Amino acid sequence: MKRRRAIQTLAGISVAGALPLPASPQQTSVAPNQPTGANQPPNETPKLDSAVAEAAAESVPRLFSSAQFGALGRLAELLMPAAGENPGAKEAGVAEFLDFLIGASPADRQTLYREGLDKLNVEARNRYGKHFAETTGTEAGTILAPLRRAWTDESPEDPLARFLQAAKQDVMEATLNSREWSVTRAKRSRRAGSLGMYWYPIE
Repeated sequence: MKRRRAIQTLAGISVAGALPLPASPQQTSVAPNQPTGANQPPNETPKLDSAVAEAAAESVPRLFSSAQFGALGRLAELLMPAAGENPGAKEAGVAEFLDFLIGASPADRQTLYREGLDKLNVEARNRYGKHFAETTGTEAGTILAPLRRAWTDESPEDPLARFLQAAKQDVMEATLNSREWSVTRAKRSRRAGSLGMYWYPIE
C-alpha cells in the first residue's frame, strides 16, 4: 500500500464528480450587439484547488469517533513505535492517514475497524476503568494478547484478533511508506554516502 498512490486514486474518484457541468445553450447565447470575440467559450479545463497528497490525511477525524480515533492512535503507536532515528506511527501521522483511507474503503472494512476499536475501548474500561488511548504499555499488552498467538494463513475467528491482524499490517505499511520515513531514510543515505570522502589541500 503506497500512501501517495492510495490518496491520489481516491482523490481522482472524488474529483471526477466535482467537474463542472457544461453550460446550457441559453448561457452560451450571444447578445445582439456584443463585440466580436466576447462570446468565446471559457477555458474548458476546470480549475480545482490543489493540495499535497500527504496533507490530505492531516485533518480532523472523518470516519471514527473521538474515542475510536484515540484508540487507533494508541494502537498504531504501540505497533510501530519510534526507534532511534526512525519515526514511529505517531510521528508519521498514521492514525490520521488510516482514518482518511478507511473512510474511503468498502463498508466491511469500515465495520471491521469500528467494531475493533470499540472492542479495545470496552476491554480497557472493563479492566482498567479508562479508554484504550489512556492505557500504559503493560495494560495495553494484556488487551493486545491476540497478537501474540501463532500466525496462520486462516483468518482468526475472534473478531478482535481479526481486526488486530489487519490493523498491524496497515500500520506497518503506512509507516514505512510515509513521507517522514522517506525523509529519514534519505538523510541516512546521504550521510553514508559521504563517509570516507575528504577534501585535501593542494600542495
